[in-house]
Amino acid sequence: MEAIRLTNFNVPIDTRRRFDAICHASGRTRTSVLVELMTNYVLEEGRRLIERRKELGDFDKRFQGSLGIRGSTDQVDICHRPTHSVQEHWGDKEYDLPDPIFSDGQGDW
Repeated sequence: MEAIRLTNFNVPIDTRRRFDAICHASGRTRTSVLVELMTNYVLEEGRRLIERRKELGDFDKRFQGSLGIRGSTDQVDICHRPTHSVQEHWGDKEYDLPDPIFSDGQGDW
């Protein structure tokens, strides 16, 4: 079985009420729907980011070529390329995501 971790977050009351009603009407749990939504987001956003990185790489090659045609020795600083290969892992470190923010329960956010 895949390792799991409890995740809590705040949702506007009306949104949660509507979401619960839709989950109940469709015969699904809140958890199953949220996991599906999160997984779909990861897959779609991951594809979009990979495509964007590819497009930027193609642009860099064309731009470098145009610099070469003009006889320039300038090089483009390419900072959008990943420092690691794209892997199918689900950890924050693989996607270089920021650390989560936790409330200590004191005061407003």
